[in-house]
Order: sequence, then C-alpha cells, then structure tokens
Amino acid sequence: MRLKQLASVVNGVTSTPKDWHRIRSKLVFDEEYVEGLCALAQSKRIWVIFGFHQQTGWRPKVRPRKAMNDSLVGIFASRSIQRPNRLGLTLVELVSVRRNIVTVKGLDAFDGSPVFDVKPYDSDYDR
Repeated sequence: MRLKQLASVVNGVTSTPKDWHRIRSKLVFDEEYVEGLCALAQSKRIWVIFGFHQQTGWRPKVRPRKAMNDSLVGIFASRSIQRPNRLGLTLVELVSVRRNIVTVKGLDAFDGSPVFDVKPYDSDYDR
C-alpha cells in the first residue's frame, strides 16, 4: 500500500510550540480533491492523518512528554513522533472550508507536513 498526499499543512510552525491547541493551520488540498470536501464544513471536528515529514528513524521505547520520571513506554503506548510509519493522527476543530483550503485549530503538525486523509469526527463511532 502506498499513501497518496492529498494536501499540505501551512501554518508557519517550524519547531514544537507549547500550545498546539491554539495553532491555526491551513490544509491546502490539491485541486483534484476539492469535490471530496463537499459537506465537510458540517462537521465541528475532524480527524487529520498526516506525516511526520521531518522525522527519521524510530525507537521501540520512548519517554512520554508528561512522564514524571525517566520511565520508558513502548512506542505504541505513546503519542511520540518517533514511529515506524511516521504517521500522525489528530482530532482538530474545523474552522472553515473554502474551496481547496480547510482551516483547522489544534493540529500538531509542522509547516509543510503532508496530509494523507481527513475524516469527520462522529460521536457515535469515535468514543
């Protein structure tokens, strides 16, 4: 399976901020996907699947950001970016959809990150 990049993140973020939840990002979709964005604006929140494009390599154990000590956990028990497939998944607030630009708030992705998919949050399924 090969992932196809659908959009790019534009937010000017080049290093990790303390307040990702305040960051506004534009997901700039290739023109061929504009029709696929129809009715996305009806959602208040969406899932964004993106790539950690600046990350190389991975580690099987990491120290979680909020850990109170130096204990390690398995990569799959963490939110670390040092993952084998370098994929990120974040639930964000949908601000607007205008043609090929989807504006979101709270996406923890750097400027230029590839976007592979977006999906509406559904409280019946996403509990």
